[in-house]
Amino acid sequence: MTQPMSLSQCKYFLSILFLLACVGCSPLMPWTDRGPMRREMSPLPPGSGCRVAVLPFLNDSEFPHGGLIAQKVFAAQLLSSGEHVLTPEGDIVKAYQQLHLLPGATPTLEQLRIVADRINAPLLLTGIVIEMREGRSEHQTVNPQLIMQVELRDPVSGEILWTTLHRRKGTDYKKTMHFGTLHTVTGLCRQMAEEIINLWHEKGLSQCNE
Repeated sequence: MTQPMSLSQCKYFLSILFLLACVGCSPLMPWTDRGPMRREMSPLPPGSGCRVAVLPFLNDSEFPHGGLIAQKVFAAQLLSSGEHVLTPEGDIVKAYQQLHLLPGATPTLEQLRIVADRINAPLLLTGIVIEMREGRSEHQTVNPQLIMQVELRDPVSGEILWTTLHRRKGTDYKKTMHFGTLHTVTGLCRQMAEEIINLWHEKGLSQCNE
């Protein structure tokens, strides 16, 4: 017999529906200069943003290793900001292996709590690549496109505290920001990660120098 969803699962499912509604075919989220969209489920624990554990990202796209690319790039951008300390990746891999969790598998809330406890993380960062592809512009140059969702989670409960959705394509930056078109998935992901991190700082994510 099918088990009913828990309250936490219901909340997560509803948040996904809300966010996906914003990135569907409706004009709510066109390929324009819209920035990342943040939704706060619960406040972050005070002072929790200095040290962050970036867990493996999921990949719902057809792009090979899309989740791994986004995870590596996001972690690098957090480090390059100079304001955060990351839990060593080796510690995270070891915790996943102890739980027999393979990269790309979706951990349960209980597994997230166990991972957080074993790596002593004050804040968890998870993510999912919804779409990643290298399309073509009207001039037949590479025009990468990316939709990703990134979450900050409570290490005690595993629940989502902040969830942020971002959608861009390479030509957005030529049209609206005068950076020049971004022609690689990695370059586009790097710019989007920087925009998300900047938004988080604006909204109160604590840093190590605070």
